[in-house]
Amino acid sequence: MQNFSNYLKKKIIIKDIFNIKEAEMYKNLFDTYISKSKPIKNKILPYGWHWLYFSDNFPVNEIGSDGHKKRGDFIPSFKGCKRMFAGSEIKFKKEILFNDKATKVSQIKKIENKSKENKIMYFVIINHIYKVMSKVVLEENQSLVFINQDFKSKKKILLAKDKENLLLYKKNFSFNNIMLFKYSAITYNSHRIHYDLNYAREEGYTDLLVHGPLLATFSLDEFRKNIRYKLTTFKFNMLKPVLVNEKINLKISQNIKNKKEFKAIISCLKSKEIKFVATYLIR
Repeated sequence: MQNFSNYLKKKIIIKDIFNIKEAEMYKNLFDTYISKSKPIKNKILPYGWHWLYFSDNFPVNEIGSDGHKKRGDFIPSFKGCKRMFAGSEIKFKKEILFNDKATKVSQIKKIENKSKENKIMYFVIINHIYKVMSKVVLEENQSLVFINQDFKSKKKILLAKDKENLLLYKKNFSFNNIMLFKYSAITYNSHRIHYDLNYAREEGYTDLLVHGPLLATFSLDEFRKNIRYKLTTFKFNMLKPVLVNEKINLKISQNIKNKKEFKAIISCLKSKEIKFVATYLIR
């Protein structure tokens, strides 16, 4: 059994400024003539937009075959495995203002070996603490999965009637190639599954994949614009990849018994297969 204790001691500290430039570039990905909100004029960073900042920036000779930084330093090498974004839990502690100078401290909290038979699988939980003026403004526990390079999930969860939640809002949408390219550019994300079709097919996918944080921010933006409650916590899980140009359906509902809990589901419009599930908790 491999010992990962040394990886739990390491920290990465990055400083950045929540400037308006990245926010304007992201806003313009979705902006329309009938936009319902003007987040930048409010001077408060919208939920989920922290992913636009603190981008990885490392020399070309440190890039691995998948486009991420070579593993083995902060994250174990996990040889023969591909990387997948499984989800996150975010706690919103304080409002973040545009132009706030911030520090992000990242540390692996848990590495769990879930391998069995011929399937290699490791779950890695990375804790990210965001501070402004030494005060914690946001905390995120990000879940990554490292699994066999040729792994293909056969499990399907189909959309069914939900008796516990009241539907409040729904929207059909799709993310095109330009959106994926621009989001990768804004966030300096070089993971090849978002822009290199041949590589995505080598990993077992039929097309390019939509970024996990992009899907999460999209669902947060729709909540902010249409439900309009202040959040304390947002948690999401990626059940299946969403492909570029795939027509999807977003549904946001409220728990009938617990009025402070809301739920988001993103499913394939055609097959009704659930791809993304999230929970919002309000103040």
